[in-house]
Amino acid sequence: MLEERFDQAEAESRGLAGLLEGRGFGGGAAVLDLNCRIGRHAIHLARLGYRVVGVDMSPRYIQRAGQLAIEHGVAGDSEFLVADARKVGEALSGRKFDAVINMFTSLGYYDEETDSSILRQCLTLTRSRGIFVLETGFRDAIIRHFQPSGVARPRDFLLLEERKIDLETSRSEADWTFLEKAGDGYRLRAQIHLSHRLYALHELIALFEEAGWRYLTAYRDFELREPSTDGNRLIVVCEAP
Repeated sequence: MLEERFDQAEAESRGLAGLLEGRGFGGGAAVLDLNCRIGRHAIHLARLGYRVVGVDMSPRYIQRAGQLAIEHGVAGDSEFLVADARKVGEALSGRKFDAVINMFTSLGYYDEETDSSILRQCLTLTRSRGIFVLETGFRDAIIRHFQPSGVARPRDFLLLEERKIDLETSRSEADWTFLEKAGDGYRLRAQIHLSHRLYALHELIALFEEAGWRYLTAYRDFELREPSTDGNRLIVVCEAP
């Protein structure tokens, strides 16, 4: 699924680069891609001249990111490390970045205290006036356009999704069933349960500010349009003091 989104990440990374440049961080700036998965955005940013470190808790993702970096000629401008975001301050102790990016709804899988801890640790890794760019799902829009089920067809799989939202906790609970194509039909490959905290904009602002960041602005996409419940995505930009 991530491989299929690799090319899509190129346009998103150009938008990211425009956002970074608008804040004074052009090519050559040091960027931390937190929860980078297979390095989709890190690699495209490296191609645009940024020095990128990507971390993810999955060794398989990090291995693939390294392979893709070689394939795209940016192994010298990118580094990929296995690290749990909950211990990122320890994993990258002593290093400093101009910007931290966290893409594709990678925050919210634990509790709010853990999310706050991750943001505080990232602050210790960010230079003064450096920025944090969070791209995630937008609770208000997701609730407005909520669909309790869905179907996707990544490569040779059929993915069935069953979803519900707990309005008391603002958590999205989803069950994913992966069916792999086998002959004329499909066979069960895996079932996964996902529990994720959906944040409203004001909650994200509070979460960042409690962790020591200064809120700057928010957008609905990398065309830098203002947030709207017409779209399910939210980009939040905060600054280190």
